[in-house]
Amino acid sequence: MTSADKDVLARAALLMLEELALRRDGKAKLRYWKTYRMAVFWLGRGVADGIVAKLAEGGYIKVEGRYVVLIKRFTHGRSLNSILKEAYNLFATGTRR
Repeated sequence: MTSADKDVLARAALLMLEELALRRDGKAKLRYWKTYRMAVFWLGRGVADGIVAKLAEGGYIKVEGRYVVLIKRFTHGRSLNSILKEAYNLFATGTRR
């Protein structure tokens, strides 16, 4: 894995956390977590699940059945649309290198 790949994965993890911070109570079902679904589509389920596992290991999120809950709160200054646009641009251009 190159440093560019690690950068894409790190930015994807941050975008996933930012989206969860915008959700009500920091909680979302996996099927409605849009950045996760984009990661599954562009990077594959194994890579997306690996990102979620690393976030859970780090204590940022907790997986409760079909729900993902944000444990550590942080401030964000962007809208959901801007986060999703950045995620799409990241996955669409980052995986074609």
